[in-house]
Amino acid sequence: MGPLLLVLILAVLQGLTEYLPVSSSGHLVLGKEFLPGGDQLSADASLEVLLHVGTLLAVLLFYRKRFGRLVAGFFGKGDDVINQRRLAGQLVLATMPAMVVGFSIRNHLDGLFGSPYPAAGALLMTGCILWYSKRLPSEGKSLNQLSWKGALIIGLSQAFAILPGISRSGATIVVGLRLGLSAESAAAFSFLLSIPAIIGASVLKLPELDTSQGLDMATLSLAVGASFLVGWGALGLLVWITKRGKLHVFAPYCWAVGLAVLATSLF
Repeated sequence: MGPLLLVLILAVLQGLTEYLPVSSSGHLVLGKEFLPGGDQLSADASLEVLLHVGTLLAVLLFYRKRFGRLVAGFFGKGDDVINQRRLAGQLVLATMPAMVVGFSIRNHLDGLFGSPYPAAGALLMTGCILWYSKRLPSEGKSLNQLSWKGALIIGLSQAFAILPGISRSGATIVVGLRLGLSAESAAAFSFLLSIPAIIGASVLKLPELDTSQGLDMATLSLAVGASFLVGWGALGLLVWITKRGKLHVFAPYCWAVGLAVLATSLF
C-alpha cells in the first residue's frame, strides 16, 4: 500500500474515531501496525497530532457559535460576559492536568504509540467506561452550573486519556454526565476542551513530523482535509447519540477490537 493511500485511510480513521468514543489514538496505533505498509510510517505520535489538526478544524466549525460567544465574552463583549469568562477559566483549569501529565511522561509516549498491545488493553477499559454511562441518569445541568471542582475532575479524565486506547471524548463526556451535566452540556465542554489540548500537542509534535517516505505537503494536506470532513460528520453523530443516552452502544465494539488485538499476541 502506497504512502498516500495509507495516510488517507488513517485520516479517515482519525476523523471517525476522534469524536466517536472509541479512541482515535488507539485506532491509529492499530492502523499503523496492521495495515499493509504501516511500518513505513514513523512510530511516534507526530502523524497522529497532524491528523488531529483536521478534527480541530471540525470542532471549531461545529461549535462556531458557542466558541464565538466564548471568545467574545472573554474579551468583555456580548450579553453573557460573566458566564463566558467563567467557562473560559474552567477550560484553562481543565486543560492543566493533561499538560502536566503530557510533559511528565513525554519521553515515554512514543513507546506507547509504537505498540498495539497497550492500546488494545486500554480499549477494554474504554468499553467499561462507556458501559458505565448506561447507569447515569442526567440531572440536566447547564455549563453555567458546572463547578470549578467539576471542571478539574473532567480535566483529570482528559489527562488519563493521553494513553492511546482511552477515548478522550468518551471519558470526558461520561465524567461530565456523572457530575450531573446534561448530555448536550457534557458534550460541549468535552469538545471545547479538546481545542487547547490539540493545539498544545500540535505545537510540541509537529516540528518532529517525519516527512520522508513520500509524505509531502500535498499528501499531508489531503490527510488533514479528510480528517476534517469525516470528523465533522462524526462529531454531529456523537452529539446525537449522546443526547439519546446511547454512549454504551460503543462498548461492545471497544471490547471486541481490544480482545482481537490481544489475541494476536498469542500467535
